[in-house]
Amino acid sequence: MYRRLPHGPNGMSREDVARNQRARMYGGMIEAVHERGYPHTTVAHVIALAGVSRRAFYEQFANKEACFLATYDIVVARARKLVLDAWTRERGWANRLHGACKALLEDFAEQPKGPRLVLVDSLGIGPKARERMTLASTTFERVVTMAFQADPSGAEISPLTVRAIVAGIRHVAFTRMYEHREEELHTLTDELLDWIESYRSPVARRLTVSGLVKPDLVEPEPAAFLASDDRRSRALGALVHLTLDERYSELSDPQIAQFAGISTEGFHKLFPDKEACFLAVLDEFVAEAMEAVKSSIERASSWPEAVHLAVGALVEYFASHEALSRLAFIEIFDVGPGMIGRMTRSIEAFTILLDELGPEARRGPLVTREAITGAIWGIVSAYSAHDRVRQLPHLVDQLTFLVLAPYVGAKSAMETVEATRRSLPSDY
Repeated sequence: MYRRLPHGPNGMSREDVARNQRARMYGGMIEAVHERGYPHTTVAHVIALAGVSRRAFYEQFANKEACFLATYDIVVARARKLVLDAWTRERGWANRLHGACKALLEDFAEQPKGPRLVLVDSLGIGPKARERMTLASTTFERVVTMAFQADPSGAEISPLTVRAIVAGIRHVAFTRMYEHREEELHTLTDELLDWIESYRSPVARRLTVSGLVKPDLVEPEPAAFLASDDRRSRALGALVHLTLDERYSELSDPQIAQFAGISTEGFHKLFPDKEACFLAVLDEFVAEAMEAVKSSIERASSWPEAVHLAVGALVEYFASHEALSRLAFIEIFDVGPGMIGRMTRSIEAFTILLDELGPEARRGPLVTREAITGAIWGIVSAYSAHDRVRQLPHLVDQLTFLVLAPYVGAKSAMETVEATRRSLPSDY
């Protein structure tokens, strides 16, 4: 499939030959994973597609995972270069932003195999792939920051908003890659830029760290669905404890059953396997969080106020259930491809509820709810990865602004945040 070097002397240095072989192995990995998925891809598949020997492979990579991670890095680097090249080709800030976004989305639509490896196929591989995802996000957060620093209007966008933008675009692209609808990305440039534009306002300057509400530290609470002493609750609790202690991939059904004090047969009467048990934990976690959100909304006198109260209730629940938040936002990556569709469910239920109760989005209506889902999920995931979940209540104002601005405008969103601040006790 890939252009190979001619047999015999070719005038190339040893380094050039190695570089050529490495590039072909990257291509072989992309193609093999596209055809079979990562778990079923072998070194033999990669070298057959790349046209290199097994010896040549192991001279450059320790194993299949090392080749996959190097391929991941190359795909990310290529995407970054694509964006920066598109930026420099245009004149005028708005044209540059549009050109860069369009180039990225169109490349995803036209050549989806590499982006799919990064956005979809890397999930479930393990901690090293998860670290790569964090590094890739950081790479593009720097690109977005650079872009907005060049904004001639001087509008400020906070680092949290930058993270939200990158996570939102990633989620929109991920969903279409996962569902094989990548051709839709051709048409979403203007929608995504319109969504981003809703945060580009002079009023956003008032949303500074020094002005944020600083709530008391949230105390840990036991989850209600784990409080019972029945066999199901014990099995769910055993999976949570063992996953956090030993990693999900290392667990077996008998281990979970033994920790829960039940037989393996008894465990299988409750759940077909450990993945079904993990899914049940996630479902209970989402249901309990949403109960807290719905209770908070009942006190609101308007939809914007409901959003603020709902955001507060959601992050407070996450903060008070730190172990479960880590399970839902970090350990979920190790569960495997079967979990991919559930990745953002913990936030999606929240954004669907608010979207159904509120007005139609003014900015980027075709992607707003989806982008906000990805934005919040990305922020909570980042805080979970750095053991900062209990700090999430400090972000209530900024997260409220992120949700409200595309629906009611930046000015009204900021007014809601400030009005809620004024209604709090003076020593809050």
